[in-house]
Amino acid sequence: MRALVIRVLSAVMLCLCLCVPARAEYRSLGVGDRGDDVVRLKKRLYELGYFTTASFGDSYTKNTAEKVRRFISKYGEDGDVATPEVQAWLYAEDARPESYVPMTGPASVGPAVTPELPALAEDGTLLDKTAAPFMYKNEEAGLWVYAGPTLSVEIRRFDNRVDNLIWLETRVRLSGGNRVRTIFSDDQMSARRFAKPLDIVKKHGVLLAFSDDFFGWRRDAKDIEGIVVREGRVYSDVTRATGKFPTLDVMAAMPDGTLRAFASDAHTAQEYLDMGVLNTWAFGPILVTDGQLAQSIPFETSNPRQPRQAMGMYASNDYLFLTVLGRRTDSDGATLQWLANRCVGLGVQEAINLDGGNSVMLVFDGEMINKTKNIRAGAIRGMVSMIAFTEE
Repeated sequence: MRALVIRVLSAVMLCLCLCVPARAEYRSLGVGDRGDDVVRLKKRLYELGYFTTASFGDSYTKNTAEKVRRFISKYGEDGDVATPEVQAWLYAEDARPESYVPMTGPASVGPAVTPELPALAEDGTLLDKTAAPFMYKNEEAGLWVYAGPTLSVEIRRFDNRVDNLIWLETRVRLSGGNRVRTIFSDDQMSARRFAKPLDIVKKHGVLLAFSDDFFGWRRDAKDIEGIVVREGRVYSDVTRATGKFPTLDVMAAMPDGTLRAFASDAHTAQEYLDMGVLNTWAFGPILVTDGQLAQSIPFETSNPRQPRQAMGMYASNDYLFLTVLGRRTDSDGATLQWLANRCVGLGVQEAINLDGGNSVMLVFDGEMINKTKNIRAGAIRGMVSMIAFTEE
């Protein structure tokens, strides 16, 4: 019996060795190399999210080299050759997936300027509430700053050339009873009339605005809208509890200035109103709850890297909007996993995914920050409402 057990264990170990060679048996792989080990490497990269298809040839192509470069960048290094050391990282149980976000390192470059600021309170608003608002805009450096009596805004642009990714991190802080609000395309707040984001912002005269859950499109298409409350008015009380995308999970702006993420069917619209909630946004999935990654964030296998927008909260009246550029030559977009990991790495306590793709908008002081200047006006998607901030 003992001999049989030993033979079985030996066979299992031999199988494992054939499937994943020991580090000493790895050979360096680069462009032009072929073989079963190249196929194995590609399959492992697919498992980690670097490839979006499971159909592989046995040749190490330039495309393979680019995927390897992205994998290596997760370790703060550069290169596109799968050396024995790189393959040891790749086949390890804790290998870093495509969604892994290095918080520091040479791959991600942020603003390199520091403007001279006026005296500020701890929440970033002006210490002297009677002083004129402070404004700083440096598009070239990727930094925009505003400080007023009840509103503080800091927008920072980051660029990762290894992963071909550009994103913006907007921190918004409020004081003096100021709050997050919704602005609509029409005075009747009908959620029926689609208008260009810049026109909506100009109409209401707000300083900062973001695209939201795009519920107006679902209303127009007669689709399920989710639990939607805007400025204390119920627009939809119909949701679903399935895994269909979008999940229609809810972010609610609580009366104490916090944001809380809820499952799609956790509460009715009336229950939110009873809590004192004036605004809810229904899209999802939830990315972060209680400072931890949400349990189930789907990986979109067909087009995982897209323009994205997340809405999150550090603390009461202290918010983060994470705006990812995509479908551009200089930025491929990001996965939902990347979005969630970045939020957690920044210390966000609650976060939800808002509508993405061509709907993603960030407007500051009348300018669309997340679009190139020469974008055609007709290519900008219209919407019925936006998340907005202005002085109280």
